[in-house]
Amino acid sequence: MYLGGCLCGKIRFQADADADWPHLCSCPHCQKLAGGPVAAWVGFPASKFEWTSGEPRWYNTFPTTQRGFCPDCGSLLAARDSVGEFKDQMGVTMMALDDHAGLVPVHQSCKENAVSWLAVIDTVTPQTT
Repeated sequence: MYLGGCLCGKIRFQADADADWPHLCSCPHCQKLAGGPVAAWVGFPASKFEWTSGEPRWYNTFPTTQRGFCPDCGSLLAARDSVGEFKDQMGVTMMALDDHAGLVPVHQSCKENAVSWLAVIDTVTPQTT
């Protein structure tokens, strides 16, 4: 079980599932929303994710993608897509999790937009035995 929330504590969530595809994103939207060179994301099945206190305000960054943030403290918390391969997932910023110590990004999206002064991570592919 993963627990998390915003900086001021008015929004809390839980995910009763394994974290899926921890990754960084360097797209211009993530950079502006995160206020830094990358945003760190992880996915959970939407059916196993629940807002337990409050709910974010949603902003459309693309026609089919929304980003959720706390309207009080401004914390970027989540992303959701209405179509595509991630439509059944809730994306959560890794830093919004109470405990993100075991999560290591395995991919970086939008590498072409990455800043020059921070190393880009290589995509890690699972090893099969």
